[in-house]
Amino acid sequence: MDFDAFIEQQAALLGLPIAPEYQPGVKRFVQLAAGMADLVMSMRLTPADESGNVFTPVAPEDLAP
Repeated sequence: MDFDAFIEQQAALLGLPIAPEYQPGVKRFVQLAAGMADLVMSMRLTPADESGNVFTPVAPEDLAP
């Protein structure tokens, strides 16, 4: 994968300028994230791995300290 081109295209799409001094760090992070994505996508999931199908929000004041 051409990470430099990917970062340039995504930054342009988002209107997000990346200063030249930050580009090496951004590239390292994107490479790290891509490696994590490969690991996650390689995991075999079963129906038992499915998350719950109901979300019930809790107000912050209802949370225990």
